[in-house]
Amino acid sequence: MKKQLLVLLTLGMSIGMAADIKGIIQSIDNAQKTITINGTVIGVMPYTKIEQDACGMGWDSPKKFADLKQGDLVDVDLIYNNNQPVAEEIEIKCMQNRAY
Repeated sequence: MKKQLLVLLTLGMSIGMAADIKGIIQSIDNAQKTITINGTVIGVMPYTKIEQDACGMGWDSPKKFADLKQGDLVDVDLIYNNNQPVAEEIEIKCMQNRAY
């Protein structure tokens, strides 16, 4: 059991730590499947979960990479693979209640 736990911990460290980033999408690279938020280029993988926030009106709705737009406010759960940020989940936030 201890060997299995050590293998899992080692595997987890090689994949990377989890993080979170919030901000506005500055740019989208369709060819490379990346988005840039706060100057950070983030990879979007086929397994990345993308959702539109329900804005208090029911359930979040599933979206695809093609639905992302420059200027969208997003909350991104990140993982790091070889020190490169990769989106595990992207939630497009509501913009109707912006302060400015």
